[in-house]
This record gives sequence, structure tokens and C-alpha cells, in this order.
Amino acid sequence: MKMGKGPIKVAYLIEQCWHKTPGGTAVAAVNVAEEISQLEEIELIGIAANHRRVPRREIPEKMTVVNSKLPRQILYETWNRLDMPKAEKLVKSVDLVHASGGAVPSTDLPLVATIHDLSWRQENDWFPSRGKRFAEAWLEKTRKAQILICSSVATSNDLLGAGFDEKKIRVVPLGVKKIDVKDEEVELLLEKNSLSEPFVLWVGTIEPRKNLLTLIEAMQRIPDVPLVLVGPTGWETDLTEITRPISNRVKIIGEVDEHTKNVWYKAATVFCYPSLMEGFGLPVLEAMSHKTPVVTSSSTATAEIVQDTGLTVDPRSPEAIAEAIIKLLDDSELAEGLATKASLRAEKFTWQNTALKTVEIYREVLK
Repeated sequence: MKMGKGPIKVAYLIEQCWHKTPGGTAVAAVNVAEEISQLEEIELIGIAANHRRVPRREIPEKMTVVNSKLPRQILYETWNRLDMPKAEKLVKSVDLVHASGGAVPSTDLPLVATIHDLSWRQENDWFPSRGKRFAEAWLEKTRKAQILICSSVATSNDLLGAGFDEKKIRVVPLGVKKIDVKDEEVELLLEKNSLSEPFVLWVGTIEPRKNLLTLIEAMQRIPDVPLVLVGPTGWETDLTEITRPISNRVKIIGEVDEHTKNVWYKAATVFCYPSLMEGFGLPVLEAMSHKTPVVTSSSTATAEIVQDTGLTVDPRSPEAIAEAIIKLLDDSELAEGLATKASLRAEKFTWQNTALKTVEIYREVLK
């Protein structure tokens, strides 16, 4: 129980911002921290490893970060194996620790842990052996947390399957920032990339579970329609080889800044995201916020986000993916109706809501 008055002081893991490919875990950690930092009753102090370079993802303006003397690999290993250094040694006089995803700081204080997904347990070739061993070690450490936060029912079910106590699990959906994009920006982007509508867009970090191979197979069934791929390479992936069957109409854009990414969402005719495994699926929600019709997987968390505002398909079936994309390309009334519903649904997902629910959990832990 927190004694006395004053803000709740939280040691908050923000190391994800220095990852080579920050990804959705960093997006979530930063946006939640940004919103919580606006609240007078909470003081967030970021904790991270020792770094010589600036973070790849910008730290919230109001957040102070305390860096360990240890570099990431050594810090993570000592947390997992030696249960040190304690977070409360890095940040003095804190009330609780929030492991916001990807690692669990050692602590004797009340602990809240965010687990986005258990994807490394799904397929052997999705993660290298060393990465899987580390993930299992930090997952084991989360068992000491008073409360576990996950962003979807799908992940909650996976946690139950892994033997976690249902009473400890809280589902807190992530949010989306509505980014205004001007029509002129869309026109300029299309002109710059020698594109015209219609085209299919995919956005994400390129890695096996994102299922690009099956999407390429699906696009082979849709003549003349370009596919645009936006996002960083998370693995040593030869995209040229993967996209060879439709090489004359695929555009590999690579990593772009946040605003340009949102211009792509606005410009796309259809957004297709047939991922095999997601803890939430931020790109789907981002596309929905731009009123772009969505095709996504029926078998992972993205189906929870979309519900009846998009088309959900078996992600392992190129025929089903192609059929759904063609349906949206051919039926403008259907596409527009779904996109409008999707846009309205996306408005319900805000980072402020995510932050407020997270703060409620802090209070619950400290009762």
C-alpha cells in the first residue's frame, strides 16, 4: 500500500526505444507513457540500459530516463539470471515497477508486467533459439507480477494456456493517434512513386509471422493491381526473392517516418494484413483510422479489432485472401461502407483510454 500523499512513482521500462527495430512494443510503451506523464497523480521514471546513441523512438517529453551502467544484453541477462540490479536501486523511492514489454526488471516492489504476445511459442522458425530462450526466461519472471496487462483476448487466452492465473490478467486494448493527411499529400506521394489507384498496401516489420509469402501468392491471383510494402526489415529477409512472382508490380518502400506512413494508409485502396500471429495489430487500427478498408486474419487478435468493419479470412489461404481483396476492389459500395464503420470503430481506441486503464491497475496493485 502506498503511504502518504503525493504522486505514485513508477519505474517504467522504456528500453524498447533503443531496439534496432522498435516495432509495436515501443509504440505502445511510448504512447502510454506520454499519456500517463500528463497526469499529476503519476510520476513516471523511465529505466533503460547504457547507450551511446540516441533512441530510435523518441522518448516522451516529460519523462526522465535513468540509464543503467550495463549495456542491454548484460542488463537483461543479469535481470534474468541473477535477479539484479534492482529497479529500485536505479530509481530511488519508487512505489512500483512496470515492465512495459520485452523484459522484466528485477525488483522487490509491486510489479505490473505487460505481455503483448507469446509469438515465439507458435512456430520454430519465427525466432532464433537464443531469442526464444530469452523470451522464456522473461516470461517466467512475469509470473511474480501482481497484475499482467495484455492488449487482446487472444493474448489473454495464450497466457491462460501457459498456466497464468486468470485473476491476474487484465485486457487493456491499445490506441491510435488520428493523423490528419491532406489530399495534396496523397497526390504527391502517388506521383513520386509512379502509382495510381487501385493498389493494395501492407505495413509492418518484415518477419516470418507477418505472412508476406502468402500475401504474395494471393496477389498472383489479382492481375495488374500493385502491392506496396512499407516498413523495416526485422529479419535477414531477401524481399527481392519473396516478391519475385509479382516483381513488375510490387513497390518495396522500406522504413518511413510516421507521417509518411499515414499518407500511405490514406492513399491505399485496400489494406491487407494477413498476419499469422498478433498480440494486437496496430497497423490494422491505423488503416481503419484513415477510412481504408481492411482485409486481415480471422485467427489472431486483429479479428478482435476489426470485428464486422472489415473482411477477415484464413491467413494461410491465398485463395481466401485474394477473394476478399477482389471483393473490396470490385464493390466500392461495400468497401466504403466497411471503411466508414471501421473509422468510427477506430475512434473508440485512444491512447488516453489505454493510459487511464493502466493507471487504474497501478492503483489496484498498491491498495
